[in-house]
Amino acid sequence: MSGDKIEELVNKTFTLSKDYKHHYVTLEHLLAIILDTDEVGDILTECGVDPKDCSRDVYDHLEQEVEKYADGQEKEPKKTVALERVFHRAFTQALFNGRQSLDTRDLLISILSETTTPAAFIMNSKGISRDSLARYLTDTVPEGITQQRQQNKQDRILRKYCDNLNELAGTGKIDPVIGREEQLEQLSQTIARRKKNNVILVGESGVGKTAIAEGLAHLINEDNVPDIIKEHTVYSLDIGALLAGTKFRGDFEERLKEVLEILEAKEKTILFIDEIHMIMGAGNAGQGAMDVANLLKPSLQRGSLRCIGSTTYDEYREHFEKDKALNRRFYKVDVPEPTPEDAKRIVVNSIPAYEIYHEVAFSQEALHGAVDLTHQYWHNRFLPDKAFDVLDAAAARQRLYPETSRKGVLELDDIRYEVAKLTRIPVDQLVLTKDSEYKKERQIDIEKALQTKVYGQDEALERLADSIYIAKAGLKDPSKPIGNYLFTGPTGVGKTETAKQLSEIMHMELIRFDMSEYQERHTVAKLIGAPPGYVGYGEGGQGSGLLINKLEEHPNCILLLDEIEKAHPDVSNVLLQIMDNGMVTSSDGKTVSARNAIVILTSNLGARDAEKNSIGFGSLDQSDDAQDAAVKSFFAPEFRNRLDAVVQFKKLDQTLMKSVTVKFLRELEEMLEPRNIVIEYDEETVDWLTKRGFTPSMGARPMARLINEKIKKPLSKQILFGDDVDLVKLSIADDKINIRTDKIQT
Repeated sequence: MSGDKIEELVNKTFTLSKDYKHHYVTLEHLLAIILDTDEVGDILTECGVDPKDCSRDVYDHLEQEVEKYADGQEKEPKKTVALERVFHRAFTQALFNGRQSLDTRDLLISILSETTTPAAFIMNSKGISRDSLARYLTDTVPEGITQQRQQNKQDRILRKYCDNLNELAGTGKIDPVIGREEQLEQLSQTIARRKKNNVILVGESGVGKTAIAEGLAHLINEDNVPDIIKEHTVYSLDIGALLAGTKFRGDFEERLKEVLEILEAKEKTILFIDEIHMIMGAGNAGQGAMDVANLLKPSLQRGSLRCIGSTTYDEYREHFEKDKALNRRFYKVDVPEPTPEDAKRIVVNSIPAYEIYHEVAFSQEALHGAVDLTHQYWHNRFLPDKAFDVLDAAAARQRLYPETSRKGVLELDDIRYEVAKLTRIPVDQLVLTKDSEYKKERQIDIEKALQTKVYGQDEALERLADSIYIAKAGLKDPSKPIGNYLFTGPTGVGKTETAKQLSEIMHMELIRFDMSEYQERHTVAKLIGAPPGYVGYGEGGQGSGLLINKLEEHPNCILLLDEIEKAHPDVSNVLLQIMDNGMVTSSDGKTVSARNAIVILTSNLGARDAEKNSIGFGSLDQSDDAQDAAVKSFFAPEFRNRLDAVVQFKKLDQTLMKSVTVKFLRELEEMLEPRNIVIEYDEETVDWLTKRGFTPSMGARPMARLINEKIKKPLSKQILFGDDVDLVKLSIADDKINIRTDKIQT
């Protein structure tokens, strides 16, 4: 034991005494520390004593029998004379045996020499005395016992730093691999090579890379592999365990080399390293280039160690591929996401383990629905992992209920509920293509619902509703958003209002961006984040961009981009991503889905140009042609081709404005309802407001200002400063609105 390690041992002993608030550092503190070392653990195990049992008794003694400081009176603990005597005796013993360094075995023998101490008593009670231990450690031990010791040590090292996947498969803790015949064939072929017989499995998180390696162990147990792999043992390396407690330089390298030497000496072994990109730099500690990767290279090159690694595409490109020497020693096997049909087979074959654990069963429809629903609506995760997540969550929910209230069999609706929670999509929107009955029960007549909220635009609403029906019926490319629409028309005719009402009707979040804020090139960074090298790149909060963050928070939404013609042309490039494949990527590489979104763009292009009569569109009566021509002139063909529909909103006339006026008054009624105030008005009041609140060029917007000025302003003063009222009557007198407040007569 080096001086540094002796110092570390002493520091741990003092720290333990401090943690227990003890006055002194005793032999029992030292014994507790050395019982956790590998050397002492091996000796006790070979002597037929459980080191954990000894350690438990020592800690019980420290907790219950040793006096502690009162709270707030802690002091630095002092060494006992017995502790100093033990170290001195141990050094003397080491020198007597011709060794220049101290060993934990010397400390253990020295502790046992203090026969009257609790430490010695505890060890004696387990059958370990100074004399018996000394005899066991002499050089006269038979060769067979020495060999057994070495074998036990090797087994202990492998158990500590590796998992035997064959054993786990034999105990039913590993599921068989389904639908990966091509990858298993490539795996077996590479392992059969004389040199460079190493494989790296590359695929997205959750597609089953680890399951392939574990499935190989399962197939070996079943003797269902080629002869070249039969009777092999697959060990999974735990890099975290290797690194744990490696305070001093050389500790990590020593552990890893021991593991590699044992595996190379063993015949028919395969080493599996999950998340293999972590070996790049692991154990380096900034003191050189000797990390796990470089320690592995000689064994990998010789072919004496067969290795399987797994990582994602991003990590492979970022870390693994850059080390050319390491990369050339591996054969790359791509692991794509399984198809929904393959994922269903995987789920059906693996689900019994979940059913046993949760004490619940799943219907066939629930199993298939978990795959179909997650595939259709949960786009930032991969099969089969996301299907298992949903099934596991649904079964776990049942464990929260009293036993009498739990379901014995989980159905599709239970799965649908969990998918809705994970994706933040309302349950009634989670409709499968084959789920006709569910569709019929929950389908909304969008056209009729919109016509009750938006007046005078029946043709536009019909076209919008028809386009949405096509998407909802499953007759549209599922890789695109639900719909991409451009609303054109004069200001104040209901374009933005239609988007708002559509979000309420379909229970979808409304995400609105005013494109007047994105007129400059640099403002595009506000949507998708700043590029590398620019201010704001990689920052938290809005670092990925407002659009990216909003879509991530609300994947089921109405994405409204108001007055799109004001935006910088670079914004259209961002929209092309969304409209074409339903995905958008931020500047820092984050990809979010917009496949459950409805994209709505609004524009006044046609109306503005027609009104100015600046490009020869003719009179305002030809507004439809003007709008169409302006759209074609402004937007590039590749942009227009990605729109599902260009919905033209017509100008409002005096007759339609009367309905709009009534709508505004009804909204005022709803505002007053929480205050228990009733408002009454007559036909004359409606006509008076319609006449003065309508401007052909401004649409319905002046009406809102008129009601604010003539009704809301005086009414607010009455509510705040006047007598309590519960009745408001509107009437016309002398060509003015008369507001009379009163109490309802009961």
